[in-house]
This record gives sequence, structure tokens and C-alpha cells, in this order.
Amino acid sequence: LEISRGGRFFGTATVETATISGRFDGDLTVARALRITASGKVTGNVTYGRLEIEQGGEVLGDIKVHG
Repeated sequence: LEISRGGRFFGTATVETATISGRFDGDLTVARALRITASGKVTGNVTYGRLEIEQGGEVLGDIKVHG
């Protein structure tokens, strides 16, 4: 899953990898790597295998490691 800067996604997604530069609202499950860039914002329930957040990126909600 890739959400570019200015892009928005509302809903539920289950993916292998994700790069968020825009906005994600909902339930996101990432089996491997979740990357949130400086312009990215994720809100909701987030499960990930590995997480990278650039300075300025935001995550709001329930966050847990996939396991």
C-alpha cells in the first residue's frame, strides 16, 4: 500500500508493506514494514511487523507489533 502526499484512505487494509505520506484513517495491518514519512498521518488501529517513522510523521490510536 502506498499513499502519496495529499492522498487519503479511509477503511481497512491488510498488506505486506506500506508507505504512508498522506493520511490513513481506519484499521491497518502490515505484516512486514510500515513506513510513515514526515508528511504522513495514520489514525486508528495499527498492527505492524516493523515500524519506521520520519520526524514529523504521526500515529494516533492503538498500535501493536504483529506477532
